[in-house]
Amino acid sequence: MGVLALGLAGCFRPVYGGGTAPAVTSKTFSGGGDVATELAAVDVKPLEGRVGGKLRNELIFALRGGGAAGPTAYRLTIRLKEYGQSAVVDPLADIPQTRTISLTADYDLTRAGTLDPIATGHTVATATYSSGLQRFANVRAERDAEDRAAVQLSERIRARLQAYFATGK
Repeated sequence: MGVLALGLAGCFRPVYGGGTAPAVTSKTFSGGGDVATELAAVDVKPLEGRVGGKLRNELIFALRGGGAAGPTAYRLTIRLKEYGQSAVVDPLADIPQTRTISLTADYDLTRAGTLDPIATGHTVATATYSSGLQRFANVRAERDAEDRAAVQLSERIRARLQAYFATGK
């Protein structure tokens, strides 16, 4: 058992461990860079709407860790769609008790100054909230659910970009 663990010890590298990324034989991947530096060089294009702004802000913070913007090497374009649905309805009052917000994001990562995507993806996030008879409480709960779903999307997109910059895939 120990021999197997010792044999695999050199196969793993921490994502933010410094050093250089493994060499990748791809025309679109630069390779050789630090993952944190590569993530900080991603410019997130503006999105429409309140939820789009929330997603963009969360993603910028996730990519840069609160640091200042550096030189832009990549551009991230996101197409965001929002869906809402009632999940559980009170049979006596015919009022929805639980609602679900679903956000879907299709994204393309391109090198700055080019139009050809080097990485693309699709991700979905959902958040539920309880609704009742109070209008303001319903609006606030819906907004909070949208924000939670936007945070989930930003974390998933960051993780996929992180994996791309670490492996070139």
